[in-house]
Amino acid sequence: MQSTYTPFQDYINQTLNGESRWWSWCIGIWFAILIWLCGQIILGFGILLVSSLTDTEIFSAMTSEGSAPPPTNSNLMALYALLSISPIIPVSLWFTRENLKSKLAKQIAIALSGFIVIGSSAAFIHANMNTPDGSTDFVTHLILSHPLHYALILLAFPVLIAGLWIVQTQIHKRTFLSLLTSASKFRWKRMGFAMIVVWAVMGIGNYITHITGLSPAKFVFDPSRFWIYLPVTLLFIPLQSATEEIALRGYLNQGLGRFIKNPWIIFFLTSAAFASLHLGNPEVLESTKDTSLLLAISGYFFFGFFACVLTYIDGGLESAIGMHAANNIFAASMMGYDNSALPTPTIFKVELNTSLDSVTVLISLSIVCFIMYKTRKPYSLAQNN
Repeated sequence: MQSTYTPFQDYINQTLNGESRWWSWCIGIWFAILIWLCGQIILGFGILLVSSLTDTEIFSAMTSEGSAPPPTNSNLMALYALLSISPIIPVSLWFTRENLKSKLAKQIAIALSGFIVIGSSAAFIHANMNTPDGSTDFVTHLILSHPLHYALILLAFPVLIAGLWIVQTQIHKRTFLSLLTSASKFRWKRMGFAMIVVWAVMGIGNYITHITGLSPAKFVFDPSRFWIYLPVTLLFIPLQSATEEIALRGYLNQGLGRFIKNPWIIFFLTSAAFASLHLGNPEVLESTKDTSLLLAISGYFFFGFFACVLTYIDGGLESAIGMHAANNIFAASMMGYDNSALPTPTIFKVELNTSLDSVTVLISLSIVCFIMYKTRKPYSLAQNN
């Protein structure tokens, strides 16, 4: 069966099957975040175990009031507390959903559910904006001390996929595939092609900025460390990238698309959410010393917006996941910089330049989206959602 070529609408129409009332999205967001945070706690014990065997300095810092702070703060703990008491509301909604007949009851339920989602998001954003001094240095030290620390930190992300899988299949009563794409099967070749395009564009772009002197690259290759970290990057960065795409360009885009008809409003909202989740990144904190916060996070907003455009073009997440994974692998193995969120051994290193980075993101991803648009093909719609 061939559809009229309206890819993003096809993708949003997946929500017409199964359960898509407003309360199901509120419960879904709450449950997925809760599963993710529980996973982080479990993996935190794994990091503690590895550090006890490999780095006594980090182990001491994590188990006592040492010189380095633990990778958390009181604001994030407030989020844990908020989520721990919030089950009362969604569980009540779940069991009373058919009894919400009166207008007042519905308004109260909507207000309470909105408190969960907005309050949790605000607490998380506030936590990122108020990262304690030294905590980013601690995480950098943690990653560089042992590749197993690096792997466990990256594994904290795909735990969210497990939560979304449960939400999608048990609450929304749809297949997990319907969250990934509107095509009849996941288009692995499309994802792989997007990765190749991004690597080519980024490679050429970095070469141009190097030879023009805009951002000269320094050769810093250390084979003894590079080859130890590279397998972790290749194995787990795609999972980390896919998690962010499935959650933001997938679940949030579909959820908002169920109630907001203009896709560009949706893209603005989810791109702003994507940028806010990176407020605590070390490069953002470093950039805000010399420039405004809006400029410091503009690159993340543009990146999220272009990922939405790819979803709009394809009617699925394949290209967006490919672009995100390729970008992060490139940053973690090929071209790094000081104060990076991915402080792994790379082949080259450049200086952090927020203004230039924002411009290059706009140009590079515009080229990527143009190529992906020109190479798009009609697809068969999924039949069983």
